[in-house]
Amino acid sequence: MRNRIILTMCLAAVAALCSARGASTRVIAGGALTTNAAPVAVCDVEAYVVDPDPKGLNVRDTPGVGGKLVANIPLDAEGTVVHIIASDPNGWVQINRAETIMGAVVFDRKGWVSGNMLGLATRGYDGKGVKLYARARARKATGKLPSEAEVKVAGCEGDWMRVKYKSLSGWLDPADQCPSPVTTCN
Repeated sequence: MRNRIILTMCLAAVAALCSARGASTRVIAGGALTTNAAPVAVCDVEAYVVDPDPKGLNVRDTPGVGGKLVANIPLDAEGTVVHIIASDPNGWVQINRAETIMGAVVFDRKGWVSGNMLGLATRGYDGKGVKLYARARARKATGKLPSEAEVKVAGCEGDWMRVKYKSLSGWLDPADQCPSPVTTCN
């Protein structure tokens, strides 16, 4: 009986740790635990807030709408830029800072936001557009986006950004990204 209690306590502790990291946990035959943690990519990129909600951009403790709301980045007419440090495969990104164009810090801790609520502009100022790739750091382009087009964030890996534009999606080279909502990035 004592061993069952200890095993149950251990399983509960492991489940709690996995849940805190955003993993789903389930007990299978024999009392074993499995986790379905979504892999998280480490990033170092910026984007700007495009969420039109007058209440601001929701920031959650874990990726997904089921995550607890921990903050709200207020809507700013001039624009707000966020620093993205991680991405999950479902289009949610982890931020650690948000600052208005005027320099006011409005968020300075970790939290998750939907990439659909973030955007950036393409560069390609020569009028030829920018290349879109099937994966980060690929050498061969699979498509093209217009110059100075606003794209939505779908994820990131390192300094590469996974983006959506109309019916297109793919990866944008760091040199082709402009995270400023008010200027071109010359």
